[in-house]
Amino acid sequence: MSPLHSFWRNLTRHDSVERELDDEMRATIDLLAAEHVRAGMTPDAARRAALLQFGGVESVKQQVRDVRRGALIDSALRDLHYAARLLWRNPLFALTAVLSLAIGIGATTAIFTVTNGLLFRAADGVADPETLVDIVRINAAAGVGVEPMSYPDLVDVRQRATTLEEVFAYQLQLPAASLRVDDSATAIFVSVVTSNYFRALGVRSAAGRVFDVSDAEQLGASPVAVLSHEFWMRRFSGDPSVVGRAVRINNVPLTIVGVAASGFRGLSVVSPDVWLPVSMVAVVSAEGKGQELTSRFIPWLMLEARLKRGVSRAQASAEVAAIGAAIQRDTPTNPFVPPEGAREMDPKSLVWSAQVASPIPYGVRILAAGFFVLLMALVGTVLVIACANLAGVLLARATGRRKEIALRAAIGAGRARIVRQLLTETVLIFAIGGLSGLALARVITRLLYLSLPQFGMPVNISAPLDGRVVIFALVLSFIAALLSGIAPALHASKSDVVTALKDDVQGPSDRLRMRNAFVVAQVAFSILLVVTAGLLVRAFDNAVSVKQGFDSRGVEMASLDLTMGGYTEATGRDVIRRLRDRLKAIPGVEQASIADRAPGPSGRSFGEIAVAGTTAPQGRPRSFTRWTLIEPGYFQAVGIPLLAGRDFNDADGAGREQVVIVSQRTAKRLWGDRDPIGQLVSVRPPQGPQIATLQSRDPNQRTAEQQLRVVGVAGDLTFGTPSESTPFTVYVPLQQKYLAQITILARTNGTRSIARELQTTVSAVDANLPILAVESLERQGTGPVQTQLRIAATVAGSVGIIGLFLAGIGIYGVTAYAVTQRTREIGIRLSLGARQSEVVQLVLRQGMSLVAIGSVIGLALGLGAGRLLSRRQFGIPQFDPLVLLGAAVLFALVGLAACYMPVRRASRIRPTEALRYE
Repeated sequence: MSPLHSFWRNLTRHDSVERELDDEMRATIDLLAAEHVRAGMTPDAARRAALLQFGGVESVKQQVRDVRRGALIDSALRDLHYAARLLWRNPLFALTAVLSLAIGIGATTAIFTVTNGLLFRAADGVADPETLVDIVRINAAAGVGVEPMSYPDLVDVRQRATTLEEVFAYQLQLPAASLRVDDSATAIFVSVVTSNYFRALGVRSAAGRVFDVSDAEQLGASPVAVLSHEFWMRRFSGDPSVVGRAVRINNVPLTIVGVAASGFRGLSVVSPDVWLPVSMVAVVSAEGKGQELTSRFIPWLMLEARLKRGVSRAQASAEVAAIGAAIQRDTPTNPFVPPEGAREMDPKSLVWSAQVASPIPYGVRILAAGFFVLLMALVGTVLVIACANLAGVLLARATGRRKEIALRAAIGAGRARIVRQLLTETVLIFAIGGLSGLALARVITRLLYLSLPQFGMPVNISAPLDGRVVIFALVLSFIAALLSGIAPALHASKSDVVTALKDDVQGPSDRLRMRNAFVVAQVAFSILLVVTAGLLVRAFDNAVSVKQGFDSRGVEMASLDLTMGGYTEATGRDVIRRLRDRLKAIPGVEQASIADRAPGPSGRSFGEIAVAGTTAPQGRPRSFTRWTLIEPGYFQAVGIPLLAGRDFNDADGAGREQVVIVSQRTAKRLWGDRDPIGQLVSVRPPQGPQIATLQSRDPNQRTAEQQLRVVGVAGDLTFGTPSESTPFTVYVPLQQKYLAQITILARTNGTRSIARELQTTVSAVDANLPILAVESLERQGTGPVQTQLRIAATVAGSVGIIGLFLAGIGIYGVTAYAVTQRTREIGIRLSLGARQSEVVQLVLRQGMSLVAIGSVIGLALGLGAGRLLSRRQFGIPQFDPLVLLGAAVLFALVGLAACYMPVRRASRIRPTEALRYE
């Protein structure tokens, strides 16, 4: 018989193999008995002598089974079958254990699922993603990515790289635009990409064609567009005749040449509706001049490439670093001087490299990775608590099974065999818990997505339960099972056979000590979760309540682009005025106005300002200034105090004296203690290349230096820390410096949302003018840091509640077990005259001492966590006595509640019954 056939037969024909073994045992014993009979013994004496000579039949049979082919698998299947029977006979224990593990494993798997989808998983619809690399510049001093890059940088990399092929680029930020088809306009989000973008990614078309080498990258050369499949289905109902159709995007005529394949939604977490070639960048450019293709000081592209066959990422990274160093060496100094308080980037500190491609840019990826590590630590802690709880329960069950384990040892089972059986039971529990956790992870992942704020643009977040996630959950379950089950199994296998078979109720005291240690660990880690949740909540409150200089409560916004309605500068001013008048008539609106943007840290420059007799920072004669274009009533609408002078009015229109309102800090720096009202400031329109964060400059206001008269002083705005404040901030009338991209700002009484009324008001002015986005100013002010803090606080609070519940169960279990173990002792104490209050104190001391020890350890861990988290730039306090004291009091109450039932049972014990208790 071949080894493979023997292996398969031993596993599949178990009954036949056992019958053959029995026959062999009987034949061997019969042969030994026959020899004794021939030696003169009676048949009965001969058979008895043969059995004694042969040894234990079952022991010999087990030795034969252990050396069979497939014996290990057969033994594991037997252990698994026995473990399943035990769980089936104890459904309450099985359900409790599986549920607690499913929560811990499910939460951990959910966080890993999101992490995998954002940091490790390739974008959908991309061919051979393993060979894609991000080309980034890293600030060696700060350790973060500096993105994006300029188009000339892309050209240089294309020309010089030998380890890369298909170097391509795409616009990271998606500008809003208008798509006009026939007489209807639709708000869309556009991504500008290089002509080899789709070819490099291996993305085909669902209809028509995508960009190719025939689409030149010279400015204005290829007026074409490609639709996303989702937008094609949503806007055109999948009509294939849309290919070849002429449309207008921001009033620029283009031709739709194709639709991208289904499933492909771009490379980043934001999903465009339409792709344009770089030759049409002026369509969505703030200035409409297309300087992005010529200036090295306008970084706006994300660079990616494919590795050539046989080239490693390290080789490509070394070559990219050399190319980057050469570019920096040959690039002249940036003529732009950053504003006061801004950190100037030293070009010499930028290191180029090729990194793993990811939907999140390299610099943001580092911050996101740290955030996900925090979340993983939080949910991992609740898994540790669940494992400690289960380990304590397994230890208690092992005490109840001492007789069974001793009997196994008495008939010849070795310690390793007993440990393996007990671990099999634990692994089966964790396997069921892991599979349940996978199902629960889908629900938790969806809840995480629901906790995200509403975005003003389509997002591309995909986090499926792929093979990597399943493997993570199963491996996590197996490791947790071993760590949770090894200590109870080892202690159970050390049972003294004689003592266990005598049914000594008391049993070894070290098991109770170990279970106490598990409960202490549960309390400590649960307090750690509660303290961390408290610190995160306090940090979130601090982040959202920071004094920014304006009042965002009750303010709703609507973004518009007047070019979508075909308005020019001449007609747009009248539309803005009509919109402002109608907004004030909406029921519930207390004040309304219009501006080019909502209050925020971003900047817009229309030139540098100067005042005679003053010197700007960096010793320059002029100061960089951030501008906001507003209509009358803006300061009242957003809650910025007007400290001196007057607000703008309808008399401050086009063709009138140009006026300006400055911030308090700007006035202080320019005029000192002098009254700024009535003073003149000169404005020089920006010349030459500028940094891309200066979002737009009005091309109609660049010809000559202008004089603006100060008519008011407004309060300062502060975002983040005071060092991030903008000292030079000015406000000018929107009627005097027109922009088509505007934002409606309406302050309401806060009783209800007026989103529908805003849409109705805009439609009443022009039915073909779509609103790009409607949201509250308060929600818009919740930036990435606040969002991360809110999610982290929600996760920490949720798992903290779970940990609190599990810790309460652990305290109850060990206290109730101690009462049971000490029933005889309590009876003796009562018979000797002890009062019930003394018995209550005895039991409370048992449970609350564990709470006290665990609390001390947990609070120490909480202090360490606060110190660690405070190093992250989230504004998390290092030490918060209120949070620490609250956590200690909370767990004292939990401990008292958990000890209530055991204390009540102990107080009702009767001495006569206790003395008979066994």
